[in-house]
This record gives sequence, structure tokens and C-alpha cells, in this order.
Amino acid sequence: MTSKSKQRPIVQLIDILGKKWVLRILWELKESSCTFRELQSRCGDISPTIINTRIKDLCAAQLVDKSLDSGYTLTQLGYELIELFYPINDFANRWSERLVASTNSD
Repeated sequence: MTSKSKQRPIVQLIDILGKKWVLRILWELKESSCTFRELQSRCGDISPTIINTRIKDLCAAQLVDKSLDSGYTLTQLGYELIELFYPINDFANRWSERLVASTNSD
């Protein structure tokens, strides 16, 4: 048994999600599948090396899959994970609006 497999599942998932750019890549794939170049365009300033490394991590975690015809896509597990982020995204939008409002009122 590897040390990674001894970790609690939540710790393993947070380790993956905590890697720089992973959440951005997952979020960009939520709308539709895309090729590597499309993903690079959607993600902006991320280097191709980083995207490639993160995609490999996400494929190994079975959150992303690569098909020959449509490129990279979220797996069923990937979509389930994204669903969990919608409430966090809603909170982030409300939080950001309050920050802007409080900054403007100062």
C-alpha cells in the first residue's frame, strides 16, 4: 500500500484540487469537451507544460478523459465534482459584490 492510498479520500481529493490551475482546467471543461489548443486558449496564461501535467493528473484521478474525436472532457466523476462547486461559485459572486460595495463606500 502506498502512502497516498493510506490517506483519507478527502485529503487525496484536496491534494489534487489544490494544485495550481487544476480548478481552472476543470471549470473550463464544464461547458464542453475541447482539444488541447482550445483548452489552452480558454485557460489563458497557463503554460502548455503545466496544462499537460495537470491534465495527466486529472486523467489519473478519473476526473478527465481524453477521446480521439472530441479531445478532453470531464468524466461522470468530474461532472459530479463540478456540481459541488456551483454553490461555492454563487457564494464567491456574492462575496465579490460585497467587497466591491464596501470598497466603493469607503
